Amino acid sequence: MRKITLTLCILAGLGGAPVQEASAAPASGAPVADMLKSNPLVEQARLFCYNRYSGRFLHWGSCGRRHVYYRHPRVYCYNRYTGRFLHWGHC
Repeated sequence: MRKITLTLCILAGLGGAPVQEASAAPASGAPVADMLKSNPLVEQARLFCYNRYSGRFLHWGSCGRRHVYYRHPRVYCYNRYTGRFLHWGHC
């Protein structure tokens, strides 16, 4: 019973709150660009790339595919009878 009473009180309080008119962005971007030029508080935003694991800054710009490293599995040669490693590369 207390939950219902509390819910009704909250709904009555919200119902009496004044409704504000919401303004939407214009269909074309021209008025928005004019507003940004006239507002000195808006700064230019720059993209930067960072390491997702450490959070360390890497470089300015998007992360994208800036550096592509191809990792090939290493091949090694070993003695078939003893299993001993001989050298890196094919036998």
